[in-house]
Amino acid sequence: MLGTAAAAEGAPTPAVWTSSPPFQARAAVRPTVAELGERVVYRASVTGGTSGTVRWLAPDSSALFTWGAPTREESGWWRYRPVDASPRHPYFGGETVEVPLQAFALGRLSVPGIQVEIDTGSGSRMYRLPGVTLTVVPVLTAADSNARFRAVHGPLVAPWWERVPWTPVLLGLLVLAVVVALVAWWRRRRRHTLPVPVESPVARDPQAVALAALADLRRLNLPEQGRFAEHAFRLGQILRRYLESIIDITRPGDTTPELVAHLQTAVEPEDLKRLAGLLRVWDRVKFALEPFTLEEAIRAERTTEAFLRRPPVPAEKVA
Repeated sequence: MLGTAAAAEGAPTPAVWTSSPPFQARAAVRPTVAELGERVVYRASVTGGTSGTVRWLAPDSSALFTWGAPTREESGWWRYRPVDASPRHPYFGGETVEVPLQAFALGRLSVPGIQVEIDTGSGSRMYRLPGVTLTVVPVLTAADSNARFRAVHGPLVAPWWERVPWTPVLLGLLVLAVVVALVAWWRRRRRHTLPVPVESPVARDPQAVALAALADLRRLNLPEQGRFAEHAFRLGQILRRYLESIIDITRPGDTTPELVAHLQTAVEPEDLKRLAGLLRVWDRVKFALEPFTLEEAIRAERTTEAFLRRPPVPAEKVA
């Protein structure tokens, strides 16, 4: 019982109740073997009796041991947490405390039990827990008597990411991003405000354009396919566009009589007669579907090509 354990430890009789109350006490130290100055944990528990109050007293001071503050585990609905065990607090028939302990003497040491004061309604009673044994060994064993300690080194350098001043770096990057965005915006705005140069169309020779169109028409082989109306339409279109580009008095959309009337002062009478005949024949083939032969279509191509290859009409004659 607690009183018997206290007498075995040689505790002062006035400080410990020597009767045998209905309490059970246990004490242990973990680990039981420790190096000199190593921290161990002294664990003490008391069970039995009825509810009341309890208070754990500070361990006995000694040159061999250094004690810490006793703590106990208080359970709540969310977790267990260590709390100070020194003040008086409720007792519900059992309690366990832990006290950190360091020993500074070698050999097999007897750790005195700590004292606890319990009041179950019949007055405060003082009890001492049983003592425990702790074996303390030296840090260096006999085999290490000639061991050489490592040379003293300076503090390790922190990694580069901890030595970089990140705040100025981030501010600098932010300023650089703003500058780049402003430059891009200014260049885009300037490009939109500048007038876009309009390229003038390259002047092309009307005669070359007309001859190229005639060559494309020949490659289609429309007369050989019996498509005389389409062939006549395309030949008339080539001739009309050539005349409109070299003679200012002609107008797009002129009918055949209007075109012939406009050409009377700009084309030789023989050429005008030949062109007027071609235009009238093409109109009859296009609109009246007048029969046309392959030889007539080829002759019309040759006549048109001969007219296109003639030198342009002098400007003073046209006027």
